[in-house]
Amino acid sequence: MLSLTPQAFSRILLRHDGSTTALLAGLLDEPLGVRVLLQAQRSATAVLSPELQSRMALSPDSAVILRRSELIRGNRAPISSNKVVMNPAHPLVAELTTGPDIPIGYFLNNQRVEQRRELVDRGMRRHHWGYERDVPSVWRSYVIFAQGKPLMHIEEVFHPDVVAGLPELPLTEISNEHD
Repeated sequence: MLSLTPQAFSRILLRHDGSTTALLAGLLDEPLGVRVLLQAQRSATAVLSPELQSRMALSPDSAVILRRSELIRGNRAPISSNKVVMNPAHPLVAELTTGPDIPIGYFLNNQRVEQRRELVDRGMRRHHWGYERDVPSVWRSYVIFAQGKPLMHIEEVFHPDVVAGLPELPLTEISNEHD
Protein backbone atom coordinates (compact mmCIF):
# COMPACT_ATOMS: atom_id res chain seq x y z
CA MET A 1 0.00 0.00 0.00
CA LEU A 2 1.29 3.43 -0.94
CA SER A 3 1.58 5.90 1.90
CA LEU A 4 2.22 9.57 1.20
CA THR A 5 3.98 12.05 3.42
CA PRO A 6 2.29 15.47 3.72
CA GLN A 7 5.09 16.98 1.62
CA ALA A 8 4.63 14.32 -1.09
CA PHE A 9 0.93 15.18 -1.30
CA SER A 10 1.82 18.89 -1.59
CA ARG A 11 4.14 18.15 -4.50
CA ILE A 12 1.41 16.11 -6.22
CA LEU A 13 -1.13 18.90 -5.72
CA LEU A 14 1.20 21.55 -7.14
CA ARG A 15 1.79 19.52 -10.32
CA HIS A 16 -1.78 18.23 -10.64
CA ASP A 17 -3.61 19.46 -13.76
CA GLY A 18 -7.04 18.14 -12.84
CA SER A 19 -9.72 19.14 -10.34
CA THR A 20 -8.26 20.45 -7.08
CA THR A 21 -11.66 19.90 -5.46
CA ALA A 22 -11.72 16.19 -6.36
CA LEU A 23 -8.12 15.67 -5.25
CA LEU A 24 -8.66 17.35 -1.87
CA ALA A 25 -12.02 15.62 -1.34
CA GLY A 26 -10.25 12.29 -1.90
CA LEU A 27 -7.46 13.18 0.53
CA LEU A 28 -9.89 14.31 3.22
CA ASP A 29 -12.45 11.59 2.43
CA GLU A 30 -15.39 13.97 2.53
CA PRO A 31 -17.41 16.10 0.11
CA LEU A 32 -16.37 19.76 0.04
CA GLY A 33 -18.33 22.98 -0.22
CA VAL A 34 -17.64 26.58 -1.12
CA ARG A 35 -18.15 29.85 0.69
CA VAL A 36 -18.42 32.75 -1.78
CA LEU A 37 -17.14 35.93 -0.13
CA LEU A 38 -17.33 38.29 -3.11
CA GLN A 39 -18.55 38.17 -6.67
CA ALA A 40 -18.31 41.40 -8.67
CA GLN A 41 -17.55 42.79 -12.10
CA ARG A 42 -14.11 44.34 -12.58
CA SER A 43 -11.90 45.37 -15.48
CA ALA A 44 -9.35 42.78 -16.58
CA THR A 45 -6.52 45.21 -15.95
CA ALA A 46 -7.61 45.67 -12.31
CA VAL A 47 -7.40 41.96 -11.45
CA LEU A 48 -5.04 40.28 -13.93
CA SER A 49 -1.46 40.88 -15.01
CA PRO A 50 -0.92 41.62 -18.71
CA GLU A 51 0.45 38.07 -19.14
CA LEU A 52 -2.73 36.53 -17.70
CA GLN A 53 -4.94 38.86 -19.75
CA SER A 54 -3.16 37.50 -22.81
CA ARG A 55 -3.55 33.85 -21.71
CA MET A 56 -7.25 34.48 -21.15
CA ALA A 57 -7.62 36.25 -24.54
CA LEU A 58 -8.82 39.44 -22.82
CA SER A 59 -8.05 43.06 -23.55
CA PRO A 60 -7.19 45.39 -20.63
CA ASP A 61 -10.62 47.02 -20.75
CA SER A 62 -12.51 43.70 -20.89
CA ALA A 63 -15.05 43.21 -18.14
CA VAL A 64 -14.46 40.11 -16.01
CA ILE A 65 -16.09 38.58 -12.95
CA LEU A 66 -13.95 38.48 -9.82
CA ARG A 67 -14.94 35.85 -7.29
CA ARG A 68 -13.34 35.48 -3.87
CA SER A 69 -14.17 32.20 -2.20
CA GLU A 70 -13.03 29.52 0.21
CA LEU A 71 -13.15 25.79 -0.39
CA ILE A 72 -14.53 24.41 2.89
CA ARG A 73 -15.00 21.15 4.76
CA GLY A 74 -18.33 19.97 6.13
CA ASN A 75 -17.51 21.66 9.46
CA ARG A 76 -17.05 24.97 7.49
CA ALA A 77 -13.28 25.04 8.12
CA PRO A 78 -11.41 26.56 5.16
CA ILE A 79 -9.17 24.38 3.01
CA SER A 80 -8.19 27.03 0.47
CA SER A 81 -8.67 30.72 -0.18
CA ASN A 82 -9.36 31.41 -3.85
CA LYS A 83 -9.25 34.31 -6.28
CA VAL A 84 -11.17 33.38 -9.44
CA VAL A 85 -11.34 35.64 -12.49
CA MET A 86 -13.97 34.51 -15.02
CA ASN A 87 -14.48 35.52 -18.62
CA PRO A 88 -18.20 36.44 -18.74
CA ALA A 89 -18.27 35.82 -22.51
CA HIS A 90 -17.73 32.09 -21.93
CA PRO A 91 -21.03 30.15 -22.19
CA LEU A 92 -20.52 28.35 -18.83
CA VAL A 93 -20.06 31.50 -16.73
CA ALA A 94 -23.73 32.55 -16.57
CA GLU A 95 -24.80 29.28 -14.95
CA LEU A 96 -21.80 29.22 -12.62
CA THR A 97 -22.39 32.76 -11.35
CA THR A 98 -26.19 32.57 -11.00
CA GLY A 99 -26.65 28.98 -9.86
CA PRO A 100 -26.18 27.51 -6.39
CA ASP A 101 -22.78 27.92 -4.75
CA ILE A 102 -20.87 24.73 -5.48
CA PRO A 103 -17.12 24.24 -5.87
CA ILE A 104 -15.95 24.96 -9.42
CA GLY A 105 -14.45 21.47 -9.76
CA TYR A 106 -17.83 19.87 -9.02
CA PHE A 107 -19.60 22.33 -11.33
CA LEU A 108 -17.29 21.56 -14.27
CA ASN A 109 -17.54 17.81 -13.67
CA ASN A 110 -21.34 18.07 -13.74
CA GLN A 111 -21.20 19.95 -17.06
CA ARG A 112 -19.42 17.02 -18.73
CA VAL A 113 -17.52 19.28 -21.11
CA GLU A 114 -13.98 19.02 -22.40
CA GLN A 115 -11.67 20.92 -20.09
CA ARG A 116 -8.02 21.33 -19.25
CA ARG A 117 -5.93 23.26 -16.78
CA GLU A 118 -2.77 25.12 -17.73
CA LEU A 119 -0.55 25.62 -14.67
CA VAL A 120 0.81 29.18 -14.41
CA ASP A 121 2.75 29.46 -11.14
CA ARG A 122 3.20 28.03 -7.65
CA GLY A 123 5.05 28.74 -4.45
CA MET A 124 4.72 29.71 -0.81
CA ARG A 125 3.29 32.99 0.48
CA ARG A 126 2.02 34.40 3.74
CA HIS A 127 -1.75 34.24 4.22
CA HIS A 128 -4.11 35.19 7.03
CA TRP A 129 -6.13 32.21 8.28
CA GLY A 130 -7.56 33.86 11.37
CA TYR A 131 -4.33 33.40 13.28
CA GLU A 132 -2.56 36.21 15.11
CA ARG A 133 -0.09 36.46 12.19
CA ASP A 134 -0.06 35.52 8.54
CA VAL A 135 1.47 32.08 8.05
CA PRO A 136 3.42 30.59 5.13
CA SER A 137 1.04 28.70 2.85
CA VAL A 138 1.38 26.78 -0.41
CA TRP A 139 -0.28 28.41 -3.42
CA ARG A 140 -0.74 27.76 -7.11
CA SER A 141 -2.44 29.37 -10.08
CA TYR A 142 -3.77 28.08 -13.38
CA VAL A 143 -6.07 28.88 -16.27
CA ILE A 144 -9.00 26.55 -16.99
CA PHE A 145 -9.99 26.07 -20.62
CA ALA A 146 -13.42 24.57 -21.32
CA GLN A 147 -14.83 23.81 -24.75
CA GLY A 148 -11.49 24.98 -26.16
CA LYS A 149 -11.77 28.53 -24.77
CA PRO A 150 -10.26 30.23 -21.70
CA LEU A 151 -12.90 30.10 -18.96
CA MET A 152 -11.15 31.37 -15.83
CA HIS A 153 -7.94 31.99 -13.95
CA ILE A 154 -7.76 30.53 -10.44
CA GLU A 155 -5.28 31.34 -7.72
CA GLU A 156 -5.50 29.01 -4.69
CA VAL A 157 -3.78 29.44 -1.34
CA PHE A 158 -3.97 26.27 0.77
CA HIS A 159 -4.46 26.08 4.52
CA PRO A 160 -1.24 24.78 6.09
CA ASP A 161 -3.16 22.27 8.23
CA VAL A 162 -4.30 20.56 5.00
CA VAL A 163 -1.44 21.16 2.53
CA ALA A 164 2.05 21.08 4.03
CA GLY A 165 4.66 23.68 3.16
CA LEU A 166 7.65 22.69 1.07
CA PRO A 167 11.16 23.82 2.02
CA GLU A 168 12.28 23.94 -1.63
CA LEU A 169 9.69 26.61 -2.48
CA PRO A 170 10.77 30.19 -1.83
CA LEU A 171 8.48 32.37 0.25
CA THR A 172 7.15 34.95 -2.22
CA GLU A 173 5.85 38.35 -1.30
CA ILE A 174 2.78 38.85 -3.50
CA SER A 175 1.83 42.28 -4.73
CA ASN A 176 -1.83 43.29 -4.55
CA GLU A 177 -1.39 45.32 -7.73
CA HIS A 178 -3.76 43.04 -9.65
CA ASP A 179 -6.33 42.31 -6.99
